[in-house]
Amino acid sequence: MPLVLGGVLLVVLVVGAPVGIAIGLASVLSLLSSGVPVEVAPQRLLAGTRSFPLLAVPLFVFAGALMNAGGVTRHLIALAFAVIGRIRGGLSAVNVLTNMTFGGMSGSAVADASAVGRLLIPQMISRGYSRGDAASVTAVASTVALVIPPSITMIIYAVTADVSVADLFFHGLYIGLAFGAVYILTGYVIARRKGYPAEAPVGGAELRRALLGALPALSVPVVVLGGIRLGVFTATEGGAVAVLVAALLGVAVYRELTVAALRRAMGETVMLVAAVMLVLAMAQAYSWALVTGGTPQLLADAVLGLTDQVLVVLLVVNVLLLLVGTVVEGNAAIIIFTPILLPVVTAVGVDPVHFGLIVVINLAIGLVTPPVGISLLIGTRIAGIPVERSLRDLAPWLAVAVVLLLLVTYVPVLFLY
Repeated sequence: MPLVLGGVLLVVLVVGAPVGIAIGLASVLSLLSSGVPVEVAPQRLLAGTRSFPLLAVPLFVFAGALMNAGGVTRHLIALAFAVIGRIRGGLSAVNVLTNMTFGGMSGSAVADASAVGRLLIPQMISRGYSRGDAASVTAVASTVALVIPPSITMIIYAVTADVSVADLFFHGLYIGLAFGAVYILTGYVIARRKGYPAEAPVGGAELRRALLGALPALSVPVVVLGGIRLGVFTATEGGAVAVLVAALLGVAVYRELTVAALRRAMGETVMLVAAVMLVLAMAQAYSWALVTGGTPQLLADAVLGLTDQVLVVLLVVNVLLLLVGTVVEGNAAIIIFTPILLPVVTAVGVDPVHFGLIVVINLAIGLVTPPVGISLLIGTRIAGIPVERSLRDLAPWLAVAVVLLLLVTYVPVLFLY
């Protein structure tokens, strides 16, 4: 069964089939080859998507679409300009800060890259930034959404690994803020080296206007994350609260959420959620086939037969996940590989929450790593260049991201309290 699962998935992906179709086909063929009734596949598809915490996925996606349609993103960018635009490479810093703030509302890196990129990449190019740099900083900054609550990827890992969503969110918040600060510093260093400009400083009156304009928008992460952390509501219920607050802001505060804008937001949500849930459903069947075939135990025995040193095991896991992230969509990768790798790392004493953070950061890097690299693809399309033209500008950002990954992996005391 493991050979069929891995071989068919690889072949179908190579010929260019969508990830969800490739995973589903591999699962069905594996079941047939092992004599398991094929009726098991649809049962696993339904069982895997009936988890209550997964309801948070469409809710947070819809909340992000509403905030984008209702003018929230524009006010966040205005505040970021006023606060941090005056430093060297100010637009790069604004890009990172806006992605961090918007990521704390939408939970989706793809939504961030698209929403923020459409507004900031043209401005960066017009101010002298290379198209590759504008696309790279947008793509990398968007990945912070996978770490900062309410990360959809963290929710999916929590469901798959049966760990607390609140614990992942708590530690992810510190890590996301630290990553954002390092990315702002990286943009500053690159801007000084390449001679990118600082933006004109704003006066006190303009800063107050920007702050007052964005203050209602900033209430969204405070209300949602505060409510989850204090136990007022669950992460799933927090998604419903985010939708309600985003709708109220767009209608009553910013007055930009028209009927037409609402329809567009609903359409964007349906398309994105349909794609994500198809992959998740197929991946649930694939994961069940892997576990039934004994793949996790085989891999655990193989790795632990070579070494039981936690540092070496984590290095192997990181290399594997970095490679997986280049070709497999992140949410599918979590459902497929968590049941395989979790027994290996827990056998050497790694906490499942710590491992979840390692997994999420690896897959975040995969979002900007070709050949898949969805966030990078979005950024380069908005910038009007092919992906390969951005790789040279992307290299320092990727290097910084890998260093941060290693710090979280091997020096968790810096981030985990």
